[in-house]
Amino acid sequence: MKRVILLFLAVAAVGCSSDSLSVKKATSLINDFTQQYPVFESESIHLGERKLRMNKDAEEITALKNLESQKLIVLKTNEVRKKLLSKDSVWDVTITLTTDASKYVLDQRKNKAEVKMYLFTIQENSDVELKLNTKTKATAKAKLIKEPTPFAGLSKDKNPNSEFITRDFVLKYKEEVGWYVQK
Repeated sequence: MKRVILLFLAVAAVGCSSDSLSVKKATSLINDFTQQYPVFESESIHLGERKLRMNKDAEEITALKNLESQKLIVLKTNEVRKKLLSKDSVWDVTITLTTDASKYVLDQRKNKAEVKMYLFTIQENSDVELKLNTKTKATAKAKLIKEPTPFAGLSKDKNPNSEFITRDFVLKYKEEVGWYVQK
């Protein structure tokens, strides 16, 4: 009986120490991590000279004009001409990025740019599911809310049936640092 009580006290002391990981602490760590290393979906967009059909590419043209109105891109019309024996017209345009778009651009080449389409932030007032694997390693599952960027109109949504995603984060413990989210 004494051994059971001593074992219980030892487990309680370890569980109440400052090194223990709680759901609240894990949520805070994940929040800090996602602010430092944002979670996002990205896609390539074509820059430079493009030929778009006015009827067939109407959605893309609308999205491009919307980006131009937000001063994220500049559209320079080279030529608009009617296609021979067709009801559709061709819009020859040059697309360039502005400096305001730089916060959404991940990588840029001569005729392409990798841009952020959706940003993900941790859901407010939601509990993180925490699973302690060992004393120094844990897995936390969090819900991240999808927020579209202005460039989201240029691509199809990869996950159109949900406004959030769930993601696993690996948390580790080191005595010098404490608990942290592994990259």
